[in-house]
Amino acid sequence: MSSRPETVVWLVRHGLSTFNLQGRCQGCCDLPELTEAGRQAARVTGGRLRRAGICALVSSPLRRAAQTAFEIRNELAGEIQLTFDARLREIELPEWEGLPHVDIPLRFPEQFQNWRLHPCHFSMTSPQSARIFPVRSLYQRVGEFWRYLVGAYSGRSIALVTHGGTGRALATTALGLGPRYFQNIQQSNCAVSRLRLPPATQEARLELLNDTSHLDARLPKLKESKTGTRLLLIPAVGEDAVDLCRIATSLEPVPVDKVFAVGAVGMRTASLTFPRYVTGSMRQVSEGSLQQCVHEAVDHRNPHLLMHLAIVASMACLRRLLREQFDLTGAATERVVLADTGITAVHHPGGGDRPVLQTLNMFEPEFGFAGGYV
Repeated sequence: MSSRPETVVWLVRHGLSTFNLQGRCQGCCDLPELTEAGRQAARVTGGRLRRAGICALVSSPLRRAAQTAFEIRNELAGEIQLTFDARLREIELPEWEGLPHVDIPLRFPEQFQNWRLHPCHFSMTSPQSARIFPVRSLYQRVGEFWRYLVGAYSGRSIALVTHGGTGRALATTALGLGPRYFQNIQQSNCAVSRLRLPPATQEARLELLNDTSHLDARLPKLKESKTGTRLLLIPAVGEDAVDLCRIATSLEPVPVDKVFAVGAVGMRTASLTFPRYVTGSMRQVSEGSLQQCVHEAVDHRNPHLLMHLAIVASMACLRRLLREQFDLTGAATERVVLADTGITAVHHPGGGDRPVLQTLNMFEPEFGFAGGYV
């Protein structure tokens, strides 16, 4: 076993900006700045990261990210180096920047369709009248940044303060996934994600994604559509009282509609976590039938409502479900780490949109040092 330290990379999206508040597309526009709520959330996030051993901050130079980085640095212990790297700026969307989000699908229907469903083919015209492919370009510079980071910060713990689109590209690129997966994960304002790079392979493992528990202790807000089906993946931890109590408390604000429990251990965990669902809405299923049960629940949802479906199963079973949900390669699946003490959420918006991994291992014990990963 190598004695060299691992590289730990924390991803943080900037706080709530003026354009976020106004519902306007930002892209690389540098007009938006943090709101007071955004500054406060950045300070809370800095407090969350205070004991993470972070030795450096690298930020996008765009105003809203830089302001977030300064607030975070002020909350961290000790003298923390802060640098800016243009490769972390947001995706360039020159035709859309400044427009209300609600206007974009009306004014640019074909572009918007590609943006949502076929990001590799998404294109627009630059200010110089050239055809550009914004998502492809974003992935190119993010790939360059990762190669730089592995050499410059090997064996250290750093935080990257960036943007929603850039954060999604960073996470998927680190897992060996390309632009096809750009719309499949979520990055909320001031949420934190964590990747770990073992020294032997330098292949990143995603341990935490889009955790907002330090902000309001609730699941991340839905990105766009407020309807569809949200799957809550919960590890079957048997009868560990501490873990069950923490998971049950975390889910108290969530109106769970159905519970699928896989096997006897899953049923025991589910019964203790969701005591009010012991009859009626709780159903024990086999591992072999789980995929079909999930497909049926998603397909037969009420298109005007949001349904929450809790799935309690072994981590191996949940891993297979994630692989199927997102059509992941075997290698990528192995690099998406599931904790035995966190909650993972997948949102199916419906309307032909692809599923979104909203959060991975949320509500983990601090920094994942307690509990195990597989």
